[in-house]
This record gives sequence, C-alpha cells and structure tokens, in this order.
Amino acid sequence: MTNHRNNPAPLFNRIRDVFKHGFTIDWVTASFISITHVICLIATPIAYVYAPEGFWKIMLAWTLIHAFVGCISTTVYSHRLVSHGAAKYVSWPVHIVFGFIGQVMAIQGSVRRWAAMHVIHHGVDRSGHHQLDPYSATWFNSGWRNFLWSHVLTYFFHHPNTVAQEKAFQAKNATPLVWQDKLYLPLLVVLNFLLPLILGYVLTDSVVGALCLMVASIGGFILAQHNTWTVNSVTHMCGFTKGAFSSAKNNYVWMGPMGEGNHHADHHDFARDYRNGFGWSGWLLDPTRYVILMLRGLGLVKGLQRATKRQEAEIIARRELYNAQVRTQPTRWETWEAKLEARKAEWLEATHQWEAFKAQRMTLKRMSLPKFELQQKLDALKLEMEVARRAMRARKQAFFDAIYEMRVMQYAS
Repeated sequence: MTNHRNNPAPLFNRIRDVFKHGFTIDWVTASFISITHVICLIATPIAYVYAPEGFWKIMLAWTLIHAFVGCISTTVYSHRLVSHGAAKYVSWPVHIVFGFIGQVMAIQGSVRRWAAMHVIHHGVDRSGHHQLDPYSATWFNSGWRNFLWSHVLTYFFHHPNTVAQEKAFQAKNATPLVWQDKLYLPLLVVLNFLLPLILGYVLTDSVVGALCLMVASIGGFILAQHNTWTVNSVTHMCGFTKGAFSSAKNNYVWMGPMGEGNHHADHHDFARDYRNGFGWSGWLLDPTRYVILMLRGLGLVKGLQRATKRQEAEIIARRELYNAQVRTQPTRWETWEAKLEARKAEWLEATHQWEAFKAQRMTLKRMSLPKFELQQKLDALKLEMEVARRAMRARKQAFFDAIYEMRVMQYAS
C-alpha cells in the first residue's frame, strides 16, 4: 500500500543542472513570455491613464472576456475533451470555437502540442517516471525551485525529445488538431494583436486607442496563462488530500476560475472523467463541467466519460487505507490489514451490485414492452435497487467504522 509516486526523490539540486541533461533554452518562447509580461506590467497603467475618455471600461471588459475565453477553452477543449477524451464525439463547431479561436487566445501552444505534453504529465502517475513530466513540481530539492519550474520556467526550455513525447504527439492526429497546429501562429497574431489593434482604432479613431486595446489583450492572455500554470504548480505542491496516488495533492481548494484546481487529485486519479472531481463539492466548484453539459445538451459533444460509482469507491477506499497504514504502528497494521481489505471488498461488491441494477433499469426502459408490463418490471426492480442502495451505504459505513475502530484502539493502547 505504500505510495512513493507523489513523493519521488529530487533529480536536480539547481535549475541550471537541467542543461547537463539535454535541456536548451527556447529563446523564442522565453523572449515572448518575458517581453509580454514586461509590457503588461509597464504599459497597462500607462494605457489606462492615456486612454481616450471612458475607453478604460472597454479595455477592462476586453481583458476579462479575453481571459475567460482563453481559460474556458483550455479547460473544456484542450484539457478534458482533447487530452483526456472526456467525450467520444466532438463536433466541428466545438473544434472551431474552442480550438481555432479560444485556445489560440490563451497562447499556450497548439492544441495538439498542449494535449501531447499533458498526456505525458498524467502518464507519470502510472509509470512513476517523474523525470518525463514536463511540468513536474518534484524535480528540485527546494520548494521555490519546484514552483518556478512547474509554473513558468518549464516553458523557457526545449526539453530533450523522448519516445513517449513523440508517441503522444502522433496519437493526437485528428484532422481538426492537425490543422489547428498548422494555423496556430497566424491565428495567434491575428486574434491577439491585429484584432484588438483594428478594433481599438475603429472604436476610438486613434492610434492610442488601438494600442490601449492591444495592451488589454496582452493582459487577457497573461491571465489565462497563469490560470493554467497555477494548476500545474500549486495543486501539485500543496493540498489537503492525503493518500492521493498521483502527482496531484490538492483536492478541495478552488485554484483557477474554471475549477481545474479544485478536486485536482480526483482528476489525476481518474483523468478521463468529464468532471473534475467527485461529490457535491466537485459539482459545485467545476464551471467547466457545466459548459461540457451544455455542449452535450446542444448535441455538440456526445458520449461523456465518467467514473462509475465503484471506481469512485475504489479510489476513496485506497486513499483511506493508505492513510490508515501511515498512521498505524506496523504490528497493529498487520493485524488489521486483512479485515480492512475485506470491508473494502464488501463495499466495492455492494456498489457493483447497485450499478448492475441501475444498468438493468436502463436496459428495460429501452425495451419495446407493453406499458403495463414495463411498469411492473420497473416497480419490482425499484425495490431491488433500494435494497442494493441500502446495502451499499451500509458496507461503506462498515468500512469507515473499521478504520475508526482501529484508530481508537491504537490511541487507547
């Protein structure tokens, strides 16, 4: 049960050590990020001071809308739909709006490249080879270095090519992704620089207004960038979910306005789920989920993926057993481990039985039966489902009661 994957040994002492392992500076990306951040910090207050009268409201609205479009496109499209295949079917309108427009406004690389790197990031949870994780928050022996690397410095470097990266990139070969990758640079220039320049000039009939709106646009994509980068850094360095079996530690803190940081440990433990987390708080703090459900309601995406109740129970139980093990004396754990595993198995079996009845009900509803006969079968099945539901809850409670009993006995001894 011992888990070392989310606490691996550091690879480097200093950030400059990466040069010895095949990393080289990506001068284009590093310069772009640095220059746009400097422009944002210096030019934004100047633009608001010298903007045409009343134009600051349009500038602020443009920044916020730009950031929102970039954030939601990254989370809905590049992250859940493309990287993790959260829907079996994604229509062309979704590709165009979120991929060819929204994701380009986030300026985080082409969707194909972004998704490939994110697949590698998650693959570390299975392989344990954290040296492959491009956004790793565990490579260095100090927290501030890990934060800087995972948050932004990783993008300043060309990473050594690996077979895993090439396979991940080639696997994202759907036609919309290939074309978005080819058109990414011209679209970037048009949507993030030319569009605000032209619109600003049209609205104010002045070069100053054009430059002011372009500065507002730069602020928008910088906010979108940091929204994503914060998920890569903070949620992998600190949090409240003990026993998560992935590189993510944060599970109950809202990090990022689109909810990607909230329940991030749940997401890493079952990545292809269209939801970002389990339970009511996962629902409450997940705006991206609402957008995906809206797209499904409009028929623009179909076949949403989600963890079954049994899979959720398996993840939760595994975490609880890990926590119980690390908090219990080895000799006592040897005594209780078999009992706890038995309670876990009973809970999972009861959950499986309830889901089997639920699937049976869906099958019945699709059958062409006389209305009276169908209702009789559904009523009988409803009673069986209620019994199964009560058994599932009882077995779950028995599992947690056993853990509590073990802890009480340990403290009493």
